[in-house]
Amino acid sequence: MDYPVFVINGFLDSGKSTFIIDTLTNDGFYKQGDTLLLVCEEGEVEYDVEELKKYRVHTEFFSDQSEFTIEKLFNLTETYHPDRIVIENNSMWDINDIKYPSTFRIGQIVSFIDFSTFPIYYNNMRQKFVDNLRFSDLIVINRCDDVDALNKYQTSLKMINNNAQWIAMNSEKKAQEAFEAPLPYDIDAPIIEVNDEDFGRFYIDTFDHRERYEGKMVNFKGIVIQSRKLPKNTFIVGRYAMTCCAKDIQLYGHLCKNLPNTKLKNKSWIDLTAKITYEYSEEYDEDEVVLEPTKIDVIPEIKDAVLDLT
Repeated sequence: MDYPVFVINGFLDSGKSTFIIDTLTNDGFYKQGDTLLLVCEEGEVEYDVEELKKYRVHTEFFSDQSEFTIEKLFNLTETYHPDRIVIENNSMWDINDIKYPSTFRIGQIVSFIDFSTFPIYYNNMRQKFVDNLRFSDLIVINRCDDVDALNKYQTSLKMINNNAQWIAMNSEKKAQEAFEAPLPYDIDAPIIEVNDEDFGRFYIDTFDHRERYEGKMVNFKGIVIQSRKLPKNTFIVGRYAMTCCAKDIQLYGHLCKNLPNTKLKNKSWIDLTAKITYEYSEEYDEDEVVLEPTKIDVIPEIKDAVLDLT
C-alpha cells in the first residue's frame, strides 16, 4: 500500500506546528481517515497527543535524525495503517540523508518562513535555507507586515524555487501573494532593455506573466550555451547565477533560435535583440519561452558575469 505524505518545513517558530494542528483538526481533513503525524522537532507550540487522538491522529516523536530510518517508518505504517502521513520536518537535519520507504509518496511540501527572523537564517544559514525551499510546492512567509521590505528578496528567492506558490501572511493572519515589486525596466517600450543586473528578474517574470512578454521585443547581454541535446540551430542564452554559495552556481536561460549564417562559439557572449515567443516543449510538457533573434552581436565577457543573488 502506498501512503500519501505531506512534508511541512521551516525553522523553529516559523508556524509549522500551528498550521499542522489547524489542518489535522479541520472537519474536511480528519473525517477523511487516520493520520500518522511524525514530529521531528519540538517548538513552542506543543502537540496534545490525547487531544489529537480525537481527530484520528497517531503521533510519533523523533529526537534525532538517526532514529528516522526506513525500517522505523515502515514499522510505523504497519502498526497504524494510516490513510496519510504528515511530517513536521527538522530543518537542521541533513536533507540529503533523509530516506523514505518505497511506499511513501510525497503529495505536497509546504515550507514556512518567519519574516521577523528571516534575515538571520538567510544570511547565516543559506544552504539550510535553500534546501528547505527548493522542492516546496507552497511557501508561506509568516509575520510579514511590510511586503515592500520583502520585495527586495523577490528575485533571489524565486530563483531558488519559481514553481512554488509564495504567500505572505501578516500578523493578523491576512494572506496575499508575496511578490509584485515594480519592474526595473519599461515593459511597454518598443524594445524592453534589460540591464545586466536585472536579468534574473526578467527571467523569472517571463514564467510568471506570459501576458506581459509574448510578442514583445527584448534586448539583453548573455552567455551562449550550446548542446547536442538542443533542437538544431538553437542554443541557450542567459546568465549563470549564484543563489546560495559558490558551489551553487546554476545557468538560467531561454532557448534561442540562431540567425542564418551566424556562427557562435560555446560560452561566447552576445548582445541579443529578439522577439519573445512561447512554444510547447515536449520535454517539459508545457509552453516555454523561445527567443527569435533579429540581431546578434558577439561581445567580450561582461563584468560580473555571474549574477550574485545571495
